Amino acid sequence: MEKQPSYLKLTLMLFLIGLLTACNSGNGAESKNISVEIEFDEYRENVLEPLDERSIKIAEMLNHYASIVEQTEEAQRYLEEEVIPFMEETKKIASEAHDGLVNEEIRELNETTIEYVDLNLDSLRKTAGLSALELEPATEETYQKAVKLNEENIELQEKIDQTGEEMDRQIDELVNKQ
Repeated sequence: MEKQPSYLKLTLMLFLIGLLTACNSGNGAESKNISVEIEFDEYRENVLEPLDERSIKIAEMLNHYASIVEQTEEAQRYLEEEVIPFMEETKKIASEAHDGLVNEEIRELNETTIEYVDLNLDSLRKTAGLSALELEPATEETYQKAVKLNEENIELQEKIDQTGEEMDRQIDELVNKQ
């Protein structure tokens, strides 16, 4: 009978050791002690530069969209099937990096970056919604929906501009620290 309690104690002890190890390992951010300058360099290389590269592709995609905007069905399909998914993938770059960030300044910059991409995604979705409305028969209701979406998109553009300026300010502040 004494073997059973020993086995139970051993199992419990191994479980606790495993639990403590798992809790302490986390994603490594808690145990990392990295300077803001070094983390910003890594962030710039792993997040900002890929986002800059993708922004060029997004600009090309939006130019293509502008060239087909008169082809309402094709333009709407292009936004929903190409541009928006590409932008969602772009957001993943910043989102996936977030948990590994240690320094508050870099985390704040990343939060601003995610917000900036989110606002742009919202704007693209509203633009796709406007394109979808153009496919419907013209009624007072579709007109009112279009006006509302357009007004919301204008407000979003203002927020996008403000968030972009804040992101630039944060980047400049971090660059000046180096």
